[in-house]
Amino acid sequence: MIAAFDSYGVAFVGVPKCMSTSVLRSFYKLEHGTAFDRAAFGGNIHRFYRQRVADRIASIEPPDLAGLAGLWIFTIIRNPIRRLLSVYTNRVCDHRDIAKALEKAPDATLDPMPSADAFFRDLPRYRAQVPSIKHHTDNFAQFLGPDLARFDAVYRVEDADAIQDTLSERLGQPFVLENEQRSRVALGFDDLSPEAQAQIVTHTHPDFELLAPFYSLETSLRPRTRA
Repeated sequence: MIAAFDSYGVAFVGVPKCMSTSVLRSFYKLEHGTAFDRAAFGGNIHRFYRQRVADRIASIEPPDLAGLAGLWIFTIIRNPIRRLLSVYTNRVCDHRDIAKALEKAPDATLDPMPSADAFFRDLPRYRAQVPSIKHHTDNFAQFLGPDLARFDAVYRVEDADAIQDTLSERLGQPFVLENEQRSRVALGFDDLSPEAQAQIVTHTHPDFELLAPFYSLETSLRPRTRA
């Protein structure tokens, strides 16, 4: 997900479940003086900003940043295990992505509302059959490329105050991150079975390699890693 804010000299490369929607809503409000109206546009805010760069970015995923030359480019990352847990609580439970997808595929054998344990044990099959689940669980390199050094700044979701401070200084006016809606479901890594945990560790291994300067698998496996 790439958004260019040329009037501010800034570009953002987002990863699903890493505050991307919050950043886009905040910039939209700054640019237009009002909140984004999904109904009026006929699509979500990601589509709105994707259309704005379609004629200058050869590839969105993995990202081709050549069309953003001259802009200050930043991204936001998240603990890979927390990100994956949040896909279940937000996309499966809150948004019912699997259930909605299976309404169009009556012969599918997937459980439309699986338990967290069942979802993660069978993650490859859910990724293969539900496009939105694949998109939200694709590895970080799919959205950021293989080298974080290409970015002028990399923030963790835990750095929200620093993000606001840096952008406020760059933009010359207050930048306030819109509140991100939180799931009503709480889920911890230690709530899952060894089989489900093993599937998560396998899936996030490339992420921990890419994000090694920021997150470690060893630390993430300690109790109380929650979405």
